[in-house]
Amino acid sequence: MEISFDRFHQMSEHIKMTQEEAKAKVAALRQIVLDTYEKEIRNHPYFRELRAGTLEKGHLQFWVKNWHAFAVEVNTGMATVYHQFVGFFKRHPELEDMVAQKIGEEFTTPGLGGHARVLLKLGAALGVSKEEMIECELIPEARGLVDFFVRSWIDVPLAECYAIHLEEEIFGHIAADYRAGLPKYGLSKEQMEYFKIHEEADLSEEHGGTNQRILEAALMDGYGQERAGWPLEYCSRVSVQMMTTFYDGIYRRYKGIKL
Repeated sequence: MEISFDRFHQMSEHIKMTQEEAKAKVAALRQIVLDTYEKEIRNHPYFRELRAGTLEKGHLQFWVKNWHAFAVEVNTGMATVYHQFVGFFKRHPELEDMVAQKIGEEFTTPGLGGHARVLLKLGAALGVSKEEMIECELIPEARGLVDFFVRSWIDVPLAECYAIHLEEEIFGHIAADYRAGLPKYGLSKEQMEYFKIHEEADLSEEHGGTNQRILEAALMDGYGQERAGWPLEYCSRVSVQMMTTFYDGIYRRYKGIKL
């Protein structure tokens, strides 16, 4: 019996897009990210209570302990992307410069150790020690979040990788919510520096814009969906939904709410 592989070839075929097509595709994927954030995270009960100042301080402590691993492991995973796709970046030196700057900024701003070290200062302001954050045994939803995003850097094809990481823009919006809510718990601007860094970077060309430009260039070079079940639209949507699942776990498990 003759076996047809047409549909598999169609799935993994590299079709080069024009610049206009690539920009339109990335804009549509970005809109999926923003729509999913608006639908699932913006008015999540955790953030409603944070903005209102009714979230218990112990709940914030529970969050920061479970978030620290993400800040460390995802940034170190991101540092491998340059090596993984070095052939692509050598063909696009302007993007090579952007990704190198982004990696360097993650580990050196505002000082050595980068963003993750600043998170330790935030934890201390919330009454959580460095040891408590480093040694935290993550809730399943936090472990799933970390492992999903680490793998998205080290073991995912190029276009799918950057379709996933369009979600970085939502961290800017999340950071804005924390910056608006945490003063109600007595935190100063200096103690909230972690969120200032992310709000400014993730809503700018520096981070979110870099991811969009890399994805546009990848689509123009002919990269696309390569794995069954991972269309680019799904990549963009599920990345935000993984964050939803994390906050579901943080909210439900602290309050002892059973499914």
